[in-house]
Amino acid sequence: MPCFCSAQLSSLLPKLSGIPSLAGLVPPIPPLLLPAISPPPLPVGPAVATASASANAALAANLAVMASLKADVHAAMGMNLMASLSGPPLASLQASFAQTVGSMNAHTAVLLPYQDLLSRLLQELANLMRLAGLVTAVQARFGINLRAAGAIPLLQARMTALARAQASARATATAHASAMASMMAALGFALTPAGASALGVSMQALARVGMTAPPLTANLGLMSLLSALMAMLQAIRNALGVNMLAANAVATLRATLGTLPLGALASLQAQASAMASATASASASASASMPALNLRAAARANMLPASRLALAMRLAVHANMLMLPAGQCGKPCPVAAVKTFT
Repeated sequence: MPCFCSAQLSSLLPKLSGIPSLAGLVPPIPPLLLPAISPPPLPVGPAVATASASANAALAANLAVMASLKADVHAAMGMNLMASLSGPPLASLQASFAQTVGSMNAHTAVLLPYQDLLSRLLQELANLMRLAGLVTAVQARFGINLRAAGAIPLLQARMTALARAQASARATATAHASAMASMMAALGFALTPAGASALGVSMQALARVGMTAPPLTANLGLMSLLSALMAMLQAIRNALGVNMLAANAVATLRATLGTLPLGALASLQAQASAMASATASASASASASMPALNLRAAARANMLPASRLALAMRLAVHANMLMLPAGQCGKPCPVAAVKTFT
C-alpha cells in the first residue's frame, strides 16, 4: 500500500493556492433541484427491531462507515474488505492500514498553514460542485445530457412523470424495499434474518479491525477538508471536464458553462417541488414495507475507530496523486525509515 507522501503534498499545495476566484461566474443552482433529482435516501431505520431512534441512527451510521470502507479499500488497495476480516487477508489488510495511517500521522501537519485556504476553496467551489452534481445526477437518473439540445423540456417531462409515479405509496414502498435489499446485497448480505445476523457478525469484526489499527493522530479536521476538496475537484473534472488546477481553468470553465442551459434551470423548480413532496409523502409507506430484522448487533458495534480508518482511506482515494510507495519520492521519509529498521 502506498503512503501519504509529504513531497507530493508540498507540490500540490501551491497549485491549490493558485485556483482562481469564481465570483459571479457560476449562477446559483435552485436549492430543491439537486436533492429532488438525486436518488432518495434508503430507509434503513425501520429495519431495526427496536423502537429506539438512537439505534436507528447508529445503524445508519455504521452501514455508512462499512459501505465507505468497502468502496475505498477496494479503490485504494484492490482488496475485498468483506473477505478480509479474518485469516491471512486480515493480516495484509492491517499492514496496509498501518502504513497508510502512519504516513498520514507523520505528514498531515504540513496542511496546518493552509487550513483557511482549504476552507475558503470549499466555500467558493460549492456552487460549481452543485452544478457538477446536477449534471451527473441528471445523466445517471434520467439518461439526459444537459448539454444536448432540448434537454430542459425532456427533463421537465421525466421529472413530472417520476413525481406522478412516486405519488403511489405502494410503488414507492416497493422501490425503497428493493433499494434496501440492494444496499445490503452490495455489502454481501441478504435482506433476511440470516443476512441480518451475518451483517452483525461482520460489523463487529470490522469494529475490532478499527480498534486494533494504529490510532489516527493526525488532525482529522484538516484531513476532512483536504479529502472533501480533492473529491470536489475530481467531481468537477469528471462532470464538466474542467481541471481547476490547470492554468487555463477559468477559460475552460467559461467555455463549458456556455454549453449548459444555466438560465433555464430555474424553470425546473415546480417539478423539483413536486418530486420532493411525492418522495416525502411516500416515505412512511416505504418504511412500512420493510421487514423487521434484528440488526441490534450491527447497530451496537463501536465503529468510531473504523470511521477514522474510513476517513484515511477516503483521503487516499480522493487524493491518490499524493500516494507513493514509501521512499520513492527521493526525499527523507519517516515511513520508509521505520520500514528499514523493522
